[in-house]
Amino acid sequence: MINWEMKKEELTHALKAKRFGLITDVDGTISPIVEVPDSARVTPTSLGFLSQLQKQLALVAVISGRAAEDVAHRVGLTGLVYVGNHGMETYVDGKVRVSVRAQAYRKTLLEAGLDIKRNILKGMRFEDKGVTLSVHYRQTEAPEKIAAELAPIMEDIARAHGLNLTQGRMVFEFRPPVKIDKGTAFEELIKSHKLDGAVFIGDDTTDVGAFQTARRLRESGQCLCYGLGVASQGTPRVVLTEADFLVQGVAGVESFLGWLSKSCIASST
Repeated sequence: MINWEMKKEELTHALKAKRFGLITDVDGTISPIVEVPDSARVTPTSLGFLSQLQKQLALVAVISGRAAEDVAHRVGLTGLVYVGNHGMETYVDGKVRVSVRAQAYRKTLLEAGLDIKRNILKGMRFEDKGVTLSVHYRQTEAPEKIAAELAPIMEDIARAHGLNLTQGRMVFEFRPPVKIDKGTAFEELIKSHKLDGAVFIGDDTTDVGAFQTARRLRESGQCLCYGLGVASQGTPRVVLTEADFLVQGVAGVESFLGWLSKSCIASST
Protein backbone atom coordinates (compact mmCIF):
# COMPACT_ATOMS: atom_id res chain seq x y z
CA MET A 1 0.00 0.00 0.00
CA ILE A 2 2.21 2.80 -1.31
CA ASN A 3 1.11 6.43 -1.24
CA TRP A 4 1.50 7.98 -4.69
CA GLU A 5 3.52 10.91 -3.32
CA MET A 6 6.32 8.50 -2.45
CA LYS A 7 6.54 7.60 -6.15
CA LYS A 8 6.47 11.05 -7.76
CA GLU A 9 9.81 10.44 -9.43
CA GLU A 10 8.55 7.25 -11.08
CA LEU A 11 5.34 8.95 -12.19
CA THR A 12 7.25 11.95 -13.49
CA HIS A 13 9.29 9.58 -15.64
CA ALA A 14 6.08 8.06 -17.02
CA LEU A 15 4.83 11.54 -17.91
CA LYS A 16 7.75 11.92 -20.29
CA ALA A 17 6.06 9.41 -22.59
CA LYS A 18 5.36 10.90 -26.01
CA ARG A 19 1.63 10.20 -25.68
CA PHE A 20 0.32 10.01 -22.10
CA GLY A 21 -3.28 9.47 -21.06
CA LEU A 22 -5.42 9.81 -17.93
CA ILE A 23 -8.36 7.46 -17.50
CA THR A 24 -10.57 7.68 -14.43
CA ASP A 25 -13.59 6.15 -12.77
CA VAL A 26 -16.31 8.49 -11.48
CA ASP A 27 -18.17 7.46 -8.32
CA GLY A 28 -15.85 7.36 -5.31
CA THR A 29 -13.02 8.76 -7.43
CA ILE A 30 -13.83 12.21 -8.83
CA SER A 31 -17.30 12.21 -7.26
CA PRO A 32 -17.97 11.40 -3.58
CA ILE A 33 -20.04 8.30 -2.81
CA VAL A 34 -23.58 9.40 -1.87
CA GLU A 35 -26.65 7.63 -0.51
CA VAL A 36 -28.63 8.19 -3.72
CA PRO A 37 -26.57 7.52 -6.90
CA ASP A 38 -28.58 10.05 -8.93
CA SER A 39 -27.42 12.76 -6.51
CA ALA A 40 -23.72 12.16 -7.25
CA ARG A 41 -21.80 15.13 -8.60
CA VAL A 42 -18.22 15.44 -9.83
CA THR A 43 -16.38 17.92 -7.64
CA PRO A 44 -15.73 21.35 -9.19
CA THR A 45 -12.02 20.96 -8.44
CA SER A 46 -11.86 17.67 -10.33
CA LEU A 47 -13.78 19.14 -13.26
CA GLY A 48 -11.39 22.06 -13.42
CA PHE A 49 -8.31 19.85 -13.50
CA LEU A 50 -9.83 17.41 -16.01
CA SER A 51 -10.66 20.32 -18.30
CA GLN A 52 -7.09 21.57 -18.06
CA LEU A 53 -5.56 18.11 -18.52
CA GLN A 54 -7.65 17.56 -21.64
CA LYS A 55 -5.56 20.32 -23.22
CA GLN A 56 -2.28 18.89 -21.92
CA LEU A 57 -2.52 15.13 -22.50
CA ALA A 58 -3.04 12.89 -25.51
CA LEU A 59 -6.18 11.49 -23.87
CA VAL A 60 -8.47 12.14 -20.92
CA ALA A 61 -11.18 9.51 -20.61
CA VAL A 62 -13.76 8.23 -18.16
CA ILE A 63 -14.65 4.56 -17.69
CA SER A 64 -17.66 4.05 -15.46
CA GLY A 65 -20.18 1.44 -14.45
CA ARG A 66 -22.86 4.01 -15.19
CA ALA A 67 -24.51 4.12 -18.60
CA ALA A 68 -22.30 6.02 -21.07
CA GLU A 69 -24.82 8.78 -21.71
CA ASP A 70 -25.40 9.23 -17.98
CA VAL A 71 -21.70 9.61 -17.22
CA ALA A 72 -21.15 11.93 -20.20
CA HIS A 73 -23.88 14.28 -19.00
CA ARG A 74 -22.79 13.97 -15.37
CA VAL A 75 -19.20 14.97 -16.13
CA GLY A 76 -20.24 17.32 -18.90
CA LEU A 77 -16.87 18.16 -20.42
CA THR A 78 -16.37 18.21 -24.17
CA GLY A 79 -13.28 16.59 -25.59
CA LEU A 80 -13.24 13.69 -23.13
CA VAL A 81 -13.88 10.07 -24.13
CA TYR A 82 -16.75 8.47 -22.18
CA VAL A 83 -16.99 4.72 -21.73
CA GLY A 84 -19.97 3.33 -19.82
CA ASN A 85 -21.34 0.05 -18.48
CA HIS A 86 -17.84 -1.18 -17.63
CA GLY A 87 -16.69 -0.91 -21.24
CA MET A 88 -19.80 -2.20 -23.01
CA GLU A 89 -20.73 1.16 -24.53
CA THR A 90 -19.23 4.50 -25.48
CA TYR A 91 -20.69 7.97 -25.92
CA VAL A 92 -19.42 9.56 -29.13
CA ASP A 93 -20.69 12.73 -30.81
CA GLY A 94 -23.88 12.69 -28.78
CA LYS A 95 -24.68 9.07 -29.58
CA VAL A 96 -24.30 5.83 -27.62
CA ARG A 97 -22.44 3.01 -29.31
CA VAL A 98 -23.20 -0.36 -27.73
CA SER A 99 -21.11 -3.49 -27.99
CA VAL A 100 -22.87 -5.87 -30.37
CA ARG A 101 -21.82 -8.81 -28.20
CA ALA A 102 -23.39 -7.24 -25.12
CA GLN A 103 -26.51 -6.04 -26.91
CA ALA A 104 -27.27 -9.63 -27.94
CA TYR A 105 -28.21 -10.34 -24.29
CA ARG A 106 -30.85 -7.61 -24.01
CA LYS A 107 -33.77 -10.06 -23.94
CA THR A 108 -32.02 -12.19 -21.33
CA LEU A 109 -31.45 -9.13 -19.15
CA LEU A 110 -35.12 -8.16 -19.38
CA GLU A 111 -36.13 -11.65 -18.27
CA ALA A 112 -33.64 -11.62 -15.41
CA GLY A 113 -34.92 -8.19 -14.39
CA LEU A 114 -38.37 -9.63 -13.74
CA ASP A 115 -36.90 -12.17 -11.30
CA ILE A 116 -34.75 -9.52 -9.64
CA LYS A 117 -37.68 -7.18 -9.06
CA ARG A 118 -39.54 -9.91 -7.18
CA ASN A 119 -36.76 -9.82 -4.59
CA ILE A 120 -36.41 -6.06 -4.16
CA LEU A 121 -36.80 -5.00 -0.53
CA LYS A 122 -37.48 -1.63 1.09
CA GLY A 123 -34.61 0.77 0.51
CA MET A 124 -33.25 -1.14 -2.50
CA ARG A 125 -33.20 0.29 -6.01
CA PHE A 126 -33.26 -1.64 -9.27
CA GLU A 127 -31.55 -0.01 -12.26
CA ASP A 128 -31.77 -1.15 -15.87
CA LYS A 129 -28.81 0.30 -17.78
CA GLY A 130 -29.55 -1.35 -21.10
CA VAL A 131 -26.72 -3.85 -21.28
CA THR A 132 -26.33 -4.36 -17.52
CA LEU A 133 -28.60 -4.42 -14.47
CA SER A 134 -27.82 -3.06 -11.00
CA VAL A 135 -29.37 -3.58 -7.58
CA HIS A 136 -28.37 -0.86 -5.11
CA TYR A 137 -28.87 -1.52 -1.40
CA ARG A 138 -26.99 1.36 0.28
CA GLN A 139 -30.27 2.86 1.55
CA THR A 140 -31.50 -0.26 3.31
CA GLU A 141 -31.55 -0.30 7.11
CA ALA A 142 -28.86 -2.98 7.39
CA PRO A 143 -26.81 -3.08 4.14
CA GLU A 144 -24.34 -5.74 5.25
CA LYS A 145 -27.12 -8.04 6.45
CA ILE A 146 -29.08 -7.47 3.26
CA ALA A 147 -26.02 -8.24 1.12
CA ALA A 148 -25.40 -11.52 2.93
CA GLU A 149 -29.03 -12.60 2.63
CA LEU A 150 -29.45 -11.56 -1.00
CA ALA A 151 -26.13 -12.78 -2.40
CA PRO A 152 -27.23 -16.41 -2.87
CA ILE A 153 -30.56 -15.27 -4.36
CA MET A 154 -28.82 -12.94 -6.82
CA GLU A 155 -26.35 -15.71 -7.68
CA ASP A 156 -29.20 -18.11 -8.43
CA ILE A 157 -30.88 -15.56 -10.72
CA ALA A 158 -27.65 -14.85 -12.58
CA ARG A 159 -26.96 -18.56 -12.98
CA ALA A 160 -30.49 -19.30 -14.19
CA HIS A 161 -30.18 -16.69 -16.95
CA GLY A 162 -26.56 -17.33 -17.85
CA LEU A 163 -25.38 -13.90 -16.69
CA ASN A 164 -22.31 -12.82 -14.74
CA LEU A 165 -22.85 -11.39 -11.26
CA THR A 166 -20.41 -9.00 -9.63
CA GLN A 167 -20.53 -7.03 -6.40
CA GLY A 168 -19.32 -3.48 -5.96
CA ARG A 169 -19.72 -1.01 -3.13
CA MET A 170 -23.26 -1.83 -1.95
CA VAL A 171 -24.42 -2.92 -5.38
CA PHE A 172 -25.06 -6.19 -7.23
CA GLU A 173 -24.44 -6.04 -10.97
CA PHE A 174 -25.68 -8.42 -13.65
CA ARG A 175 -23.70 -8.45 -16.89
CA PRO A 176 -23.69 -10.40 -20.15
CA PRO A 177 -21.15 -13.26 -20.16
CA VAL A 178 -18.76 -11.49 -22.51
CA LYS A 179 -15.12 -10.63 -21.91
CA ILE A 180 -15.61 -6.88 -21.55
CA ASP A 181 -14.71 -4.99 -18.39
CA LYS A 182 -12.79 -1.93 -17.29
CA GLY A 183 -9.54 -3.76 -17.92
CA THR A 184 -10.35 -4.50 -21.57
CA ALA A 185 -11.77 -0.99 -22.00
CA PHE A 186 -8.59 0.54 -20.57
CA GLU A 187 -6.42 -1.51 -22.93
CA GLU A 188 -8.59 -0.61 -25.93
CA LEU A 189 -8.22 3.11 -25.15
CA ILE A 190 -4.45 2.73 -24.91
CA LYS A 191 -4.26 0.96 -28.26
CA SER A 192 -6.76 3.13 -30.14
CA HIS A 193 -5.11 6.35 -28.95
CA LYS A 194 -1.58 4.96 -29.36
CA LEU A 195 -0.57 5.83 -25.79
CA ASP A 196 2.98 5.27 -24.54
CA GLY A 197 2.04 5.97 -20.93
CA ALA A 198 -1.14 6.16 -18.87
CA VAL A 199 -2.66 6.12 -15.40
CA PHE A 200 -6.02 4.69 -14.38
CA ILE A 201 -7.75 5.86 -11.19
CA GLY A 202 -10.47 3.86 -9.44
CA ASP A 203 -11.88 2.86 -6.07
CA ASP A 204 -13.92 -0.35 -6.42
CA THR A 205 -13.67 -4.03 -7.27
CA THR A 206 -14.78 -3.29 -10.84
CA ASP A 207 -11.63 -1.16 -11.27
CA VAL A 208 -9.26 -3.98 -10.37
CA GLY A 209 -9.26 -5.30 -13.94
CA ALA A 210 -7.81 -1.98 -15.11
CA PHE A 211 -5.14 -2.08 -12.38
CA GLN A 212 -4.13 -5.57 -13.48
CA THR A 213 -4.09 -4.53 -17.14
CA ALA A 214 -1.87 -1.56 -16.29
CA ARG A 215 0.61 -3.82 -14.53
CA ARG A 216 0.63 -6.37 -17.37
CA LEU A 217 1.20 -3.73 -20.06
CA ARG A 218 3.93 -2.06 -18.01
CA GLU A 219 5.78 -5.27 -17.18
CA SER A 220 5.59 -6.46 -20.80
CA GLY A 221 7.02 -3.14 -22.01
CA GLN A 222 3.97 -2.30 -24.13
CA CYS A 223 2.96 0.87 -22.27
CA LEU A 224 4.16 2.60 -19.12
CA CYS A 225 0.88 2.30 -17.21
CA TYR A 226 0.00 2.62 -13.54
CA GLY A 227 -3.11 1.89 -11.49
CA LEU A 228 -3.98 4.45 -8.82
CA GLY A 229 -6.37 3.20 -6.13
CA VAL A 230 -8.58 5.47 -4.05
CA ALA A 231 -8.51 4.54 -0.36
CA SER A 232 -11.46 5.56 1.80
CA GLN A 233 -13.89 4.09 4.28
CA GLY A 234 -15.31 0.91 2.79
CA THR A 235 -12.72 0.52 0.04
CA PRO A 236 -12.51 -3.20 -0.91
CA ARG A 237 -9.23 -4.76 0.17
CA VAL A 238 -8.53 -5.99 -3.36
CA VAL A 239 -8.31 -2.36 -4.50
CA LEU A 240 -5.67 -1.66 -1.86
CA THR A 241 -3.61 -4.70 -2.84
CA GLU A 242 -3.91 -4.53 -6.65
CA ALA A 243 -3.36 -0.80 -7.22
CA ASP A 244 0.23 0.30 -7.82
CA PHE A 245 -0.19 3.41 -5.67
CA LEU A 246 -2.90 4.90 -3.47
CA VAL A 247 -4.50 8.29 -2.88
CA GLN A 248 -6.65 9.17 0.11
CA GLY A 249 -10.24 9.75 -0.92
CA VAL A 250 -11.68 12.11 -3.52
CA ALA A 251 -9.64 14.96 -2.07
CA GLY A 252 -6.51 12.90 -2.70
CA VAL A 253 -7.57 12.41 -6.33
CA GLU A 254 -7.94 16.18 -6.67
CA SER A 255 -4.43 16.66 -5.31
CA PHE A 256 -3.06 14.10 -7.75
CA LEU A 257 -4.83 15.72 -10.72
CA GLY A 258 -3.46 19.10 -9.66
CA TRP A 259 0.07 17.70 -9.46
CA LEU A 260 -0.36 16.01 -12.83
CA SER A 261 -1.41 19.25 -14.49
CA LYS A 262 1.45 21.22 -12.92
CA SER A 263 3.92 18.51 -13.95
CA CYS A 264 2.69 18.75 -17.54
CA ILE A 265 3.28 22.49 -17.49
CA ALA A 266 6.75 22.03 -16.01
CA SER A 267 7.74 19.42 -18.60
CA SER A 268 6.67 21.67 -21.45
CA THR A 269 8.87 24.60 -20.38
